[in-house]
Amino acid sequence: MILTKKEKQLLIRVLKKEKLRMFGIKENKQEIKQLIDKLEQNVRNEKVNKVKPTKL
Repeated sequence: MILTKKEKQLLIRVLKKEKLRMFGIKENKQEIKQLIDKLEQNVRNEKVNKVKPTKL
């Protein structure tokens, strides 16, 4: 499944809210943190890997 940039940003926001919940399992919070890191890295990679058209 391919996610759009907006969908990835929405997932990041939802996961950050979930991470801040007071009651939760510590293992789940670690998994959530890893998933947030992956999504953020993916968004950064999209920015870097954009190919600009040549001016010729």
